[in-house]
Amino acid sequence: MALSWLFSLRVFFLISSLWLADGKNKEEENKMTINELYGGQILSPGYPDPYEDDISFLWNITMPSSFHVQLYFSDFDLESSYMCEYDYVKVMEGDKLVGLFCGTEDTDAEEVPGDLVIESTGSQLSLEFKSDFSNADRHKGFAVHYRVVDRDECAVDNGGCHHFCHNYISGYYCSCRAGYWIMKDRETCKFGCGRQVLTQLSGTISSPEYPRLYPKVLDCDWKIQVEPGYVVTLQFDDDFDVEQHPEVSCPYDHLKIQAGDEKYGPCCGKTVPPTITSTDHNMRVFFHSDDSGENKGFRATYFTTARPCEALSAPAYGTMEGSNFTYSQKVSFACGEGYYLDGPDHRVCQADGSWSGVQPTCELVNCGPPPNISNGEIEVDGNFSYADIAIYRCDQFYEMAGEGTRFCEADGKWTGNEPSCKPICGESSFPSRDRIVGGGPSKKGAWPWQAMVIHQGAPRIRKPFFGGALVDKKWILTAAHCVGENDILPTGYFNVSLGLHKRKEPDDNVVFPQVERVIRHPDWDKDNFDSDIALLELKEEVDLTDYIRPVCLQRSGRQRSAQDVQEGRAGVVTGWGRTSNLFGSEANTLQEVEVPVVDQEECVSAYEGDYPVTGNMLCAGLRIGGKDSCDGDSGGPLLFQDPDTTRFYVAGLVSWGEPSECGRARKYGVYARVENFVQWIKDTIAED
Repeated sequence: MALSWLFSLRVFFLISSLWLADGKNKEEENKMTINELYGGQILSPGYPDPYEDDISFLWNITMPSSFHVQLYFSDFDLESSYMCEYDYVKVMEGDKLVGLFCGTEDTDAEEVPGDLVIESTGSQLSLEFKSDFSNADRHKGFAVHYRVVDRDECAVDNGGCHHFCHNYISGYYCSCRAGYWIMKDRETCKFGCGRQVLTQLSGTISSPEYPRLYPKVLDCDWKIQVEPGYVVTLQFDDDFDVEQHPEVSCPYDHLKIQAGDEKYGPCCGKTVPPTITSTDHNMRVFFHSDDSGENKGFRATYFTTARPCEALSAPAYGTMEGSNFTYSQKVSFACGEGYYLDGPDHRVCQADGSWSGVQPTCELVNCGPPPNISNGEIEVDGNFSYADIAIYRCDQFYEMAGEGTRFCEADGKWTGNEPSCKPICGESSFPSRDRIVGGGPSKKGAWPWQAMVIHQGAPRIRKPFFGGALVDKKWILTAAHCVGENDILPTGYFNVSLGLHKRKEPDDNVVFPQVERVIRHPDWDKDNFDSDIALLELKEEVDLTDYIRPVCLQRSGRQRSAQDVQEGRAGVVTGWGRTSNLFGSEANTLQEVEVPVVDQEECVSAYEGDYPVTGNMLCAGLRIGGKDSCDGDSGGPLLFQDPDTTRFYVAGLVSWGEPSECGRARKYGVYARVENFVQWIKDTIAED
């Protein structure tokens, strides 16, 4: 029996020791250390499900020493009990109890944390949670958040800093007021007033902390060093206060000044030092204080005076800006209209009392000679200088295009654009009769644009010839069928005459230019003679004379109204073609005949069923016949006189007519309508 009791006791102790050991192991497992720097969340076991009975958890939140830890509960639901003797949450900072909480929000008990934010004074907090062996009601526990906040080392005793304390995350540092430097302990500030160089032309110097008491143990040195050419003046404020001795001259604190070769001081007490001016551009000021005394010190203003240069004046015909003739001062020069500045536009008074550069002068603007113009000359009244006039004149047979007078302006440029001299078109030095009656030989030189174009390479003995009209110094207008009905004939095939009056008796007024290029209108139709127009480009420009001059082209747009070719208006046809229907009746002397324009519908009707008359054609002649162009006149001009300018312009080119005979009644001469091709002519000539 005794043995059984002893055995039972041993079993009890063994089971108890195992139970205690198991509980201790579980307690160790439920201890956690948290050191996540940015914060986080701690939840009761199983949250938001109800926590178990008889459990214990411990969370140690440990951060670096420069941080604090904050806790706040977002949800709290524990068993309520007197002084939280059953279930509780305990917040500790080391051995110090920070808070003990239990209950629920609904009970409004003081033990509930509510909105309380708990912050550590150090860098560590611990959170302990325990539940007892039983709960009448189930509770979900808690959710608590922790976060890390930087500790403000400057909050207590300014962090130990002498002047300024600056907190930053995980630390702090000290700094000093302007003029002080921090010592090796990184906390203490000492005034640094060693060599200070002042280069501005004016400024102030003062004892440190003025007007407060200046620091002890000072050795300040100011050097005023301005540009050469200035002298420095130093003037002290009346409120001068430097420690003195009643018997010895300034043994403790004192002020000394060196101005060039002159020395002043030591100065102390309340007697204001005199105003001091240096003999050059430098001055030194020294201030010393020992380790005792309480005085305000001093403040002084310095300024500079510049050395003068000799007086200057504006150049003739110019102006000068600036009247201060002292060192570093600048004067600027400018010239009046029509003059330019020869020399520098400004001068500076230098340190040695002389001016930089040389005195400028104002010279008259010169535009330079304007470029010569072709077929004309320029006459300038003056020497191409400001306000001079350039007058342009054209040679004989030429007229001015553009403004013929230009002025030299103040900017050195001639006004306007350069004009040009263009051939006078449509005028004759030997005009024909006011009215041509019946037709017949023309007056020599009456039609100076008339050209004769001979087919030089024709195999026949009697070479065919055609007419044409000079429309530019290098271009002859003629009919397309005159340069080859199929392929364009080679340039060497053509023999051109200008200035010709008697076909078989050329005189000294006649020239025979060579053909460089033949250009036929791209719409030329050999089957119906539509677009019967071509251009001959000459190798060289011809010289204009009384017998060789160009004809005008018909104007375009609104300017054309006076030149409209309307029914009944009389035009002149010129050429050496046949004067009768007999073979071999070609004229030797250039002929002229006046023919009226025929209504277009009547013209179309006259050839209806035989040959088509297109919109690129016009008809001229008498209904009764008798006046007409004929073989040999092809390509020659149908001319009209502009009522506004009295100049002749070409409105038609002899193209075709009744093949059997010329001048037949109701069979009119048909001409290429030039007005439809004026732009093509101009564009072709412009491409040259």
